[in-house]
Amino acid sequence: MDSPTSYDVVPYWGNPYRESHPDQLASVARLFGLATPQVDSCRVLELGCSSGSNLIPMAVALPGARFLGIDLSQRQIEEGRSTIASLGLRNVELVHGNIDTIGPGQGIFDYVICHGVFSWVPRDVQDHILRVCSRNLAAGGVAYVSYNTYPGWFMRGMVRRMMGFHARRFSDPSTQLEQARALLDFLFQASSGIDPAYHAILSREISILRQCNDSYVYHEHLEEINEPLFFHEFIDRAEREGLRYLAEPHLSEMMAFDVPAEIAAVLGKVGPNIVQFEQYLDFLKNRTFRRTLLCHADQIPDRDIVPDRLHDFLVASRLKRRGEGGRLAGPEEWEFSGDGNASVKTAAPVHKAVLTALERAWPAPLTGESLSHRAQELLSLESGSGEVPQVELGGVGELLLSLYLKQLVEISVHPPRFAATVAEFPQASPYARYQAERGMVVTNLRHERVQLGALDHELLRHLDGTRDRTSLAPLLAGALASGQLTIRNESGPLPETEQTADLISEILECSLASLGRQALLQPQTG
Repeated sequence: MDSPTSYDVVPYWGNPYRESHPDQLASVARLFGLATPQVDSCRVLELGCSSGSNLIPMAVALPGARFLGIDLSQRQIEEGRSTIASLGLRNVELVHGNIDTIGPGQGIFDYVICHGVFSWVPRDVQDHILRVCSRNLAAGGVAYVSYNTYPGWFMRGMVRRMMGFHARRFSDPSTQLEQARALLDFLFQASSGIDPAYHAILSREISILRQCNDSYVYHEHLEEINEPLFFHEFIDRAEREGLRYLAEPHLSEMMAFDVPAEIAAVLGKVGPNIVQFEQYLDFLKNRTFRRTLLCHADQIPDRDIVPDRLHDFLVASRLKRRGEGGRLAGPEEWEFSGDGNASVKTAAPVHKAVLTALERAWPAPLTGESLSHRAQELLSLESGSGEVPQVELGGVGELLLSLYLKQLVEISVHPPRFAATVAEFPQASPYARYQAERGMVVTNLRHERVQLGALDHELLRHLDGTRDRTSLAPLLAGALASGQLTIRNESGPLPETEQTADLISEILECSLASLGRQALLQPQTG
């Protein structure tokens, strides 16, 4: 039997990475004018698949596609195989073995994924990864490779080496982690009055590491190998294997949106081609990590993206309006906010109508034509018989492109498999239900992690498609009666005497709607 790896000793269970989903890879490539394989029937290879936490939910959402994963950790492969067997999936296979065993015999894949591996393996394995991305990639395929980058990792690498120097005095991984964190805390406190610049660097790194789980810290900072490289060095090596730089999954990461115009102009002069420009941008932003998309060298991306190209995509947005009142056609400026501090302000009636239509549709995506039609309906309903601003598809495309480049809207080429409305017999994703039996974090049908609340978690476990609301309400009532769930108002827990059937029914409906908004419900079949 093979000796256990560090990933057997300290498992890295991984996550779903939405940016690596075939739909997202195809969407970016098609935005640049490339013809990619169909998502619903594609073949996907993941190098370093861990326990399948990225690959298995893809297989659930794309039953007509085929998935193969390989990983060196026997423990994680067995965990993934157990999950696959429990779900009865027949379109995904996980293999225990070295990445360098992947060769022509494994066939051709439309999409190749390698997340969290490249920087953590020896140079010869890195070269093989790029070779697989070339030789095993279909003619119109896309490869996704993530890696740590300089210049950001010069400072982070300093911290990593100090942690490793101290931790290697201990043999037990849990002690190594404890001591590595203790060293950082000590250095942070002790350096405060010695060197302000050095103290500031430690403060930044410690604040990041305090938010990371032990598995991440161990494999990112205490592994024997972690070799970052400059972006241009990665692209040089990829080109030697017959590959071409396509893009980053988020196009905003390729652009100088958030720097002053005069600085962006200088970057454009010193970086006349896309690789040089982005390398200088990395220098400016002290970048630490990249997720790079590659295609075959004979594929020529059309980087002059025109708004009309957005018409071919499904579009969705998390943007929500801040505040209330006012008219779509009125002069008031409305603000729509997304995740974090991202937001957009507009007083244009058509733009307000488009963003309102996207907000009401979320999480369901809309075609450009459908979005234009819904925005026109909103304006018409508001104006009655008065003059109505016209929603032109071309203008909608311009708005969507500007928002997409700032990560305020998202695009896709494949219709999602989650339910936009709650069915009579609601059915949650089988993978999410499987995960809910083991914890509070699940993967939705948008290929995202979702942290469930207590009520949603309890309800999700019972949504197997055999129960309607009449059957679900007693289950919810039983959980409340047993104390497993508690209804609270502003004064505290609600007395059992006030937990009426109507109230339970209302809470059930709200929770079902919540699960729907989180893209956890499947469309009803049959």
